[in-house]
Amino acid sequence: MIASCLLMVCFAISVQASEEDSQKMAASLLLESLSPAAGTETSLAIRMSPQAGWHGYWLNPGDAGFPMQLEWHLPEGVTVGELQYPAPEPMVLSDLMNYIYHGDYALLAQLKLADDLPEGIPISLAVDIRYLVCSPKLCVPEQQSLQAQFNVGESSAPKAAQERFDTWHRQIPKPLEASAAFSVNDGQFVLSLPLPESVELAEDIRLYPEINGVISNTAPQSFVRRGERLFMTTVAAEGSASHFHGVIALNESMAVRVNAILQAEGLVFPTQVSLPPKEDDHLIVVSTVAVLGAILGGLLLNLMPCVFPILSLKVLSLANLGDERVARSGALAYTLGAVLVCLLLGGLILMLRQFGLQVGWAFQLQRPEIIVALILLMMAIALNLAGLFELGTLSSGGKLQHKQGPVGDFWTGVLAAFVATPCTGPFMATALGAALVLPTGVGLMVFAGLGLGMALPFLLVGFIPALRRRMPRPGAWMLTAKRFFAVPMFLTALGLVWVLMQQSDNQYVLLALLLVLLLSLGLWLTGLFQQAGRQRQWWPLVLVLIIAGGSLMTVSPSMSAKAANSETAAKAIEADTETSGVMAFDEQLLSALVKKQDVFVYFSADWCLTCKVNEKTAIERQATQAAFARSNTAVMLGDWTGGEPEITRFLAKHQRSGVPLYLWYQKGNLEPSVLPQVLTSSLLIEQATGAG
Repeated sequence: MIASCLLMVCFAISVQASEEDSQKMAASLLLESLSPAAGTETSLAIRMSPQAGWHGYWLNPGDAGFPMQLEWHLPEGVTVGELQYPAPEPMVLSDLMNYIYHGDYALLAQLKLADDLPEGIPISLAVDIRYLVCSPKLCVPEQQSLQAQFNVGESSAPKAAQERFDTWHRQIPKPLEASAAFSVNDGQFVLSLPLPESVELAEDIRLYPEINGVISNTAPQSFVRRGERLFMTTVAAEGSASHFHGVIALNESMAVRVNAILQAEGLVFPTQVSLPPKEDDHLIVVSTVAVLGAILGGLLLNLMPCVFPILSLKVLSLANLGDERVARSGALAYTLGAVLVCLLLGGLILMLRQFGLQVGWAFQLQRPEIIVALILLMMAIALNLAGLFELGTLSSGGKLQHKQGPVGDFWTGVLAAFVATPCTGPFMATALGAALVLPTGVGLMVFAGLGLGMALPFLLVGFIPALRRRMPRPGAWMLTAKRFFAVPMFLTALGLVWVLMQQSDNQYVLLALLLVLLLSLGLWLTGLFQQAGRQRQWWPLVLVLIIAGGSLMTVSPSMSAKAANSETAAKAIEADTETSGVMAFDEQLLSALVKKQDVFVYFSADWCLTCKVNEKTAIERQATQAAFARSNTAVMLGDWTGGEPEITRFLAKHQRSGVPLYLWYQKGNLEPSVLPQVLTSSLLIEQATGAG
């Protein structure tokens, strides 16, 4: 009854949204082989791709929704088997359990051809599908007509199609061949099934019933292992059945389909050997370590070339400042700005991941438009430090800085945190990775800790007069230091131009350089107006910003040749041949390589300074490469410059939200060793020598 009412509400809401013509779910009908032979079977897939923030439903949608409905249109001699679903994800809204899919998923079936179909005859398939797609605020029933064509021929399938379908087949729950039993007594449902002790169980193991009415969908589920059997108990529903069908997601990569028979005498759930629950003390320890790691990682971020000049000038502005109130208020304002930026970015990351988007730290650098904006910002800071124009927020302690007070300090903290976000360093990546799997409140504390760590030097100088007294006295040398600090800012802008070249075409890079030229011209005119004491000194800069904003909103970057060819290059790698050089990251290829040799996998991005330093000083050294060759160690690179979803998901498996990440796989062992974030050539040579 509840499901029917909710379904009617969903249809009513969808009428209000009828003006939206675009489908919320893209669907396609795909065949593993485009020329299957008569008398054989091949796999077909209905691939579903919901828009960001939307989700589809399992064969049992749960307490609300409805499953996909199909109507096949098949020629004579062609039949399609039962549709097979991958294991779903649970989603609880208002005490209602839903079984859903976030992101792309594929439903598989077997296509069988009759023996008497003549070779070469064209076959057309069609299917009408009707399904429900929902977001947190809206449910829309949609329908589509899908078609596919093929010719009867030989049964072989292209390798790319085989690999794609193999991936989908691995996601389908495997039927449990051994017998399983269940019982219902006094409102308790108990399930018993055989399971080898070698199978690892995840902490979030869950049973999904294929038909409602046997168990309560929202009730907690408890699992216990005893020898070679797995027991599960939960609250029974009011319905009755002699058979139970469901799917158990045992771990991240394995799910089984269970067909259980009712056992009249009842099963005993062995509560005395239950799996240990998550303890609050353990969560407190993990959370504390993550927050402390974020603070330490934020502190080290101050050494980055784009942050160090800003921090240094702000700290020097407090030198010999006698007014304690001004010093402390400025330090607090700077800290507030840095913490606020990290909180906003962290909250945005957590929110986007809740909607199914695979994003991590520095996700903003995966958009060329934001890179261009950062290039312009770095150039403006560099030109200010070089003396082309004056901007009080970055001055070295003159009267303008003193007059601006906490407001200028706040925006300097905002600026320092924003320009530092593309970087990750020691302690930081592990802490931010933990933030993505901890409760939301704790995750936000980790991001706040990052901002606190960045502001810590300025905070200490502001609150400890003894530190200020030990600092150099203000003088003419500070102007020289300010000019010197312009150099790393120019180099940072140049590095961002190089990053942009990896992500977009030459025309877009030329546009960025043109905007840099216009910005420099505008700031030069602003500086001349400031020297002349003219009013409306900033109109050249405002004009340039309007032109830049309009250009970035109207001109779309094209994919660079490097990015366009990356997928082709990855597909060209054969897993059954001995490899040399650096290969593009592919999780299936990685699994195949580990079976026969040791593999070093490193994840990098063009905008990651730590990554590039490690590559030049350790990974790409001739001695390191020679050691890899002697030990027959394969090297695989995961380039995350464009925010590739496959890499993002893989990083999340290792509780990381950003790069770098360095993994060493021993031959035959799919559990890697995580190497330090600061590499040395000797460390890698030692790993290769030990592996060899």
